Amino acid sequence: MKKIIAILLVALTLIFAIGCENVEYIETSQPSESSQSIYEELESQLPSIEVDENGIIKEQTFTIATDEPSIFYNEETASGSVSKAVEERNTFLWDKYGAKIEIKEISASRLTNELKSAVESGTEYCDLICLSAKNSAKLATSGLLFDMNTLPNFNVESAYFDENNAKTLATNSSLYLLPDPTAQYYDELNVLYFSRELVNNIGGKDPESLVMQGKWTWDAFNETARAAAPAVYKKSSADIETDVFGFGMYYGEGTYPIIMWGSTGQKLVTDTYKNPVKLSLSVDQISEVCQKLVKVYNTRGKFPLEANDAMKAFTNGRLAFFSNKLSYFYALRDGTQKGSEYGVLPMPKYSEEQNGYNCLVSTDAHVFAIPKTLENASEERKNFVSAVLQATCAAGRKTIHDAYLAHFIGQYLNNNKETVMLQTIIDSATFDFAHVFGSVVSEIRRPTTTAVADYIDFGSALGTSVSRAEAGFNKYCEENFK
Repeated sequence: MKKIIAILLVALTLIFAIGCENVEYIETSQPSESSQSIYEELESQLPSIEVDENGIIKEQTFTIATDEPSIFYNEETASGSVSKAVEERNTFLWDKYGAKIEIKEISASRLTNELKSAVESGTEYCDLICLSAKNSAKLATSGLLFDMNTLPNFNVESAYFDENNAKTLATNSSLYLLPDPTAQYYDELNVLYFSRELVNNIGGKDPESLVMQGKWTWDAFNETARAAAPAVYKKSSADIETDVFGFGMYYGEGTYPIIMWGSTGQKLVTDTYKNPVKLSLSVDQISEVCQKLVKVYNTRGKFPLEANDAMKAFTNGRLAFFSNKLSYFYALRDGTQKGSEYGVLPMPKYSEEQNGYNCLVSTDAHVFAIPKTLENASEERKNFVSAVLQATCAAGRKTIHDAYLAHFIGQYLNNNKETVMLQTIIDSATFDFAHVFGSVVSEIRRPTTTAVADYIDFGSALGTSVSRAEAGFNKYCEENFK
């Protein structure tokens, strides 16, 4: 059978790795614990809340405002494994804290207006907000969010949260946005697709093997793309209707350079948790990385159109590589045999020495936030919200990860190499401070993502772009991120 259960496929992955000589496969965290054992372990570790005189926890509604109810509610349209994980988590929250999950489905624009009114009137609104990172950053910069660092018994550095991303969007002493796998952000990862017909027939190592060896770099990508589409790299003028190109992208000018930058593991702004928000790299350091990316990006092998034009060229067999979000995999593997002609990869590394792969998460990915209206709540209520938030992340961090992987394996993947690719991708999810806050604050965007994108896209003077905007960046951060 083509589709087999997740545990068997993961086991085959390990057997495959052991059986291949001279190949050092990267380590991946295999789904091992059952959800039941995770909940049993968390039962004694999570913070407690007050009980009545009979030792009984009172029932309380925990209201979540979101434009994506399936993250918190078992919907028929969601995958079976993910829905099951959500249902189990909600049951756990009920058993542990008497928390009845209630969803307030609402658009970002309407939520903003209603939250402003609630803040002005001093009334309650909801307990948790789950919107895109971009829309959540808008709420934060508008003063509509509550600092999670002030919640009782809350510590984002605890094991309840994702160690790779939980602190990424901190703003010095405050924490308004919390990235967490429980918010189901995996579909928003930027990845690289490839045509097996073009890429696997050039005589070199296939990119999936390079990924597993930790050798999938931008140099390896460039070499493979040139070998897969040699003619176009030598042409002075390509025919966009008939020529085969080395690569293309759905999200192009202004965005793809940042996706490339994010893959290098370098951060334009980093270590912002309880530290001043400032630029992390010098112009020379940024330039060194960008120069390498430009050599890969600014070539005749790049398909000159983006979005649907590039996607059409890819599915017509005229792009060796195509960058898009991981969610595109659903359409690519549409149930026909044609879907198996394409594979998926993490974005390449800057060099082999880089510690792991990094797939930049889109600003459309959902994150958690707490409304400013919680400031007026009682300490008992704040303690309840803090406990339920921590339990939500602690329970979902592992279970949602494994459920998402199992769903993909059961429905879309064809072999053990693809299983390793997917797990490598979702474990490489990378949120970026400059990318998220820069999407809504021009003072942050200009010396960071705009400077990098303009340099890679147009050859703009990087030093000038940074120096002109650095003072505005520092002033904004000093005034707003205290």
